[in-house]
Amino acid sequence: MPTASSTSATCTGRPSAGSTSSGPSEASSSGTGASASEPVVATPRVLILSAPFGAGHERVAAALAEAFRDEGAEVEVADHFRRFVSPVFVRGSLALFWTTLRWAPRLWGLAYALSARMGPRSPAMGGMDRLGADALRRHLETTRPDLVVHVHPTSAGALSWLQATGTRRLPHGVVLTDFVAHPQWFYPGLDRYFVASEEIRNEVIRRGVAAERVVASGIPIVSAFTLPPDRTAARGAVGLDPGCPAVLVTGGMRGALGGIAEVAGVLADLPMRFGALVVCGDHARLEALLRARFGADPRFRIFGRVRDMERLMAAADLVVTKAGAVTCSEALALGRPLVFYRSLPGQERTNEVYLERVGAGVRAADGTALARVLGRALGDPGWRAPLVAAARRLGRAEAGRTVAKEMLALGGGG
Repeated sequence: MPTASSTSATCTGRPSAGSTSSGPSEASSSGTGASASEPVVATPRVLILSAPFGAGHERVAAALAEAFRDEGAEVEVADHFRRFVSPVFVRGSLALFWTTLRWAPRLWGLAYALSARMGPRSPAMGGMDRLGADALRRHLETTRPDLVVHVHPTSAGALSWLQATGTRRLPHGVVLTDFVAHPQWFYPGLDRYFVASEEIRNEVIRRGVAAERVVASGIPIVSAFTLPPDRTAARGAVGLDPGCPAVLVTGGMRGALGGIAEVAGVLADLPMRFGALVVCGDHARLEALLRARFGADPRFRIFGRVRDMERLMAAADLVVTKAGAVTCSEALALGRPLVFYRSLPGQERTNEVYLERVGAGVRAADGTALARVLGRALGDPGWRAPLVAAARRLGRAEAGRTVAKEMLALGGGG
């Protein structure tokens, strides 16, 4: 795992090789066996359908798989597009997805806004609601799961269409992976909608979904955030002084889309004591650039991809990020306030607006505003206090378990 660059000085403690946790281990689903007098209970089979568009869907799917296995289920996680659509479609759509986000983010925001005005069965969607349906039907007939959970709306549309046209009925639910009730998630026949908060639950109900089908579970995150290391231990692992304010900077696993270098530059110019944990994800060139610029600054720790984000968040007093829903949910679960910078149009901007409105985060519109916000956030614990309180109210570390228990009860495994 990548190690942090820098040595001890002001606001740092003993030098450390970096975070050492390897992340949560996958929970075993094997039991201890039943005696001859006990009834044999079939292990429930769960299919989780994900998508390759951004890491958020895959991270939610992984958190759900962990939660279902902890409840004793047999789990299959399948990328709906790679398994049931076509590799050619995936390569083309991913290239378009990332190119648009990098070079024409406003176009992505426009497409998102337009899709929010259409129903999922709208002719303008070009049959996306049935994409991969035939291959999915064959897979269901072969594997015969007891229930299905979707973390992307396309697979929900495909299964809803199949069931409306005669495919075997089985419980299925959607986990909305942002802090918004986007219309493309709403299909007839869905048994459960799992959403980020009570406010969003009420919005879904206003859209006509029966109240008993909507659960304010939170957005699932891995169990490591349920019992994270304490702040002192976490800081010791990365060589930070327990008494010094600290900030975590992250922009997702690709690193390039969140203005990380700009944030680091703003932090470097602050005339104050702090520690900075900067995560570059898979962006090796960005990591090398930041090590060259800030590796000699004792306030900075630079990381590439990390497997123990819960440790870094536990060490920080606040998180600077673009408003990806999973990263935000992880921060909220630990009661860490959020500072948003360079969020992408579309889902992220919507998440940002919601979380700022409920008091769990603050948006910085430009570098000047970011310097002002970070100066106050790092210099005044009282300024952070209401943000911390709001984050703790909204955090749902047990979201995955909530989804698993609810769906297993529907499928006869609860």
